Amino acid sequence: MIREIEDVFMKTNDGIERVLVCITAQCNSKRLIDEGAKVASKANGELHIIHVQRGDSIFNNADTPKLLEELFDYGSKKGGMIHFYCDEHITECIGQFVNDKGITKMVLGEPPMDNIATQKEIEKKLKIVLENINLPVDVVVVKRNEAEKNMIINRNKCVVT
Repeated sequence: MIREIEDVFMKTNDGIERVLVCITAQCNSKRLIDEGAKVASKANGELHIIHVQRGDSIFNNADTPKLLEELFDYGSKKGGMIHFYCDEHITECIGQFVNDKGITKMVLGEPPMDNIATQKEIEKKLKIVLENINLPVDVVVVKRNEAEKNMIINRNKCVVT
């Protein structure tokens, strides 16, 4: 464990900013990629884009693979390194990735705040991610675009409901 922490410290102590954008299989994840690219460019740093799919397959929804392909293509064009995982424990997976890669900044989208229960659940999940990170990380939360609030995937197209 000590050696792992030393390795991460060496990665983050090299002066390179490593920006991680956490995306979901939604069209509006492009705005998160844009923000992450802007943050990484401003710091002359690396851009990493991660998606963690719950379970062991991306084929739970027929539209997910196509949308992720489009998002990953978009992120690659922005200079991002693409990372995709399937895991039952999404927050722990992200925390482990942050540690392993020496991430210094994270870009997250503001979650929907439809009700207090949702807000508390999201805060709980973010707390789990942060508890799994060994070193300080700056977190940038991108505000929701209300026009995109109810955007869903329908036959590989984004539609507002």
